[in-house]
Amino acid sequence: MSKTHDLIVIGTGVTGLSAARQALESGLSTLTLESMLYGGLVTNINELDGEIQGSGIDLAASLMMKVRKLGGEHLPASATSLAADADCIVVHSDAGAHRASAVIIASGAKLRRLGVPGESEFEDKGVSHCADCDGPYYKDHDVVVVGGGDSALQEALVLSEYAQRVHLVHRGETFSARKHLADRIPGHANISVHWRTSVEAVLGGDCVQAVRVRGLDGGATDEIACAGFFAYVGLEPACGFVPDAVLRDRDGSLLTDAGLRTAMPGVFAAGAVRSGYGGLLADAVAEGIAAAKSAAALIRP
Repeated sequence: MSKTHDLIVIGTGVTGLSAARQALESGLSTLTLESMLYGGLVTNINELDGEIQGSGIDLAASLMMKVRKLGGEHLPASATSLAADADCIVVHSDAGAHRASAVIIASGAKLRRLGVPGESEFEDKGVSHCADCDGPYYKDHDVVVVGGGDSALQEALVLSEYAQRVHLVHRGETFSARKHLADRIPGHANISVHWRTSVEAVLGGDCVQAVRVRGLDGGATDEIACAGFFAYVGLEPACGFVPDAVLRDRDGSLLTDAGLRTAMPGVFAAGAVRSGYGGLLADAVAEGIAAAKSAAALIRP
């Protein structure tokens, strides 16, 4: 079994990197565990909106560089399970087993799928999850964006810079996004909002060609011709590797106390994987720091 660290941080999104930086500054030997590229979903955003400015990739790169300079270790692997073993926590991954005095779960969340026919089949063939990344591919084409929250409106606004028309499909009668985002939508003549409408299927041949929708009022179906499909209907926590001993809310997010401690001694949770997470980038940073401070207090009281 591999060497014992003071702390293992699972996930290298903004929350995980913030936790690792704080832990290292507190003198804890720290290992980060992540199979994907560092930064998480924030790296898909070219222009951050809120207290933290700049691009997502620049923010993530800055945090990763600080963690490396402070001596943080990194293992490109996926956590598969957690288990208590005497006075430490064992994190099992596809690269082996790793021991630590404490663990911070900062594995984040993944975009929730609609689960409609064609959504999986046309992945990377017109079904996309990053307007900043793929927007230029849809120059002078029509696209469909699904959702009414911050992410959906942000992506619709980005796509409006490239697409001939952005069809914004939303089940509700009003947006749930922050007001300043909702107020910008009417100012873009090439964004058409389809209120009280649901998506039934993504259609096409070799790639996306249309989306079949149904009006929730009259029940009539229609097809929207398009080349791209972007769904932003919420997130689901990425915590399938976490044992049942760590309690969850009805949505599957991990429950913690005010110190970000879970029901499993020595295991903390922070960021989008945690029930009660605020959702803003500033919250991701703050929770990572808070979890690391709680872990440091446990390890070196």
